[in-house]
Amino acid sequence: MKRRSIILSIILSISFVAIFSITSKAISSNEEDFLKYLITKTYPELKEEKKNKGLFKIGINMFKKDEKQTRTNKDGEFIKITVNDKKNTQNSNKTVKQAKPIKPQVPQKVELVNGKPQILIYHTHATESYEPERTGNYHSLNKKYTVLAVGEELKKNLEKKGYSVLHNQEYHDYPSFNGSYSRSLKTARSVLSKYDSIKFIFDIHRDGIEIKNEEMRKSTRKRETVTINGEKVARFSIVVGPESPNKTEVEKFANYIMDISNKKYPGLAKKVIVKPYGKFNQFLSNNYALVEIGGNANTIDESLNTAKYLSEILDEVLKNMKR
Repeated sequence: MKRRSIILSIILSISFVAIFSITSKAISSNEEDFLKYLITKTYPELKEEKKNKGLFKIGINMFKKDEKQTRTNKDGEFIKITVNDKKNTQNSNKTVKQAKPIKPQVPQKVELVNGKPQILIYHTHATESYEPERTGNYHSLNKKYTVLAVGEELKKNLEKKGYSVLHNQEYHDYPSFNGSYSRSLKTARSVLSKYDSIKFIFDIHRDGIEIKNEEMRKSTRKRETVTINGEKVARFSIVVGPESPNKTEVEKFANYIMDISNKKYPGLAKKVIVKPYGKFNQFLSNNYALVEIGGNANTIDESLNTAKYLSEILDEVLKNMKR
């Protein structure tokens, strides 16, 4: 019996060593593929399309380790890049939670100075594109079809209502997604240091949904679109980072925008989304909104229409907040 136990122990030890060696070799030899698998599962927008030879391979550096860029930098202000994948994913309920319904309150009053910039619009992910621009898996440098065009449309409509708007069109996610928020933070701080008159900040994005086929594309677009005055309009949402020290005020601002939107255009706004982690540069101002206008299933025209109606919503919000 003792001899059998010794033989069994030897066999198990040899098997363990063999399995460990094979597994280690597989992981080390396919490190890049393994990292790509993790990234594409977390960020469906970045999944490489085998047949896509677009303008550039957005996010290629994301698959490489960067010791200098971790989830938090030495100042605690760098936030790991996140592409919103809250729909059509098996683990959506685990990665994103909806904010609890609360009675919207008017945020603190602010003083707007005439003749100086009052609003900043910028883009942490300026390459995010809409239909029909599918280059780079919906990431393009063609401004005509990206969030840059939507930001410019929002700027023009707000200016028509008498506001002074500064629209920064710098790319912070090209040529690499990695570090987008740290770069956009630097840009925003630079602008704010020059214009202390800016009281409202809007980081304009679009939602990112993994679309596997045309049927899914059509159903997603239908779900993410409403009709207002006979026009097809992409729906929008606002994202809040729970780790921002002023999270309560930022969420109050977001909920107030949603409340006004629901009163003016029911169905246009989706719920405020509180992410599981992140600051998203929202500590820069209590009146900061990360707005996702439409998604990659929406057309650029639908998203431009959103900018028009969103400007009406923001106009009422700002009027009610003006001191």
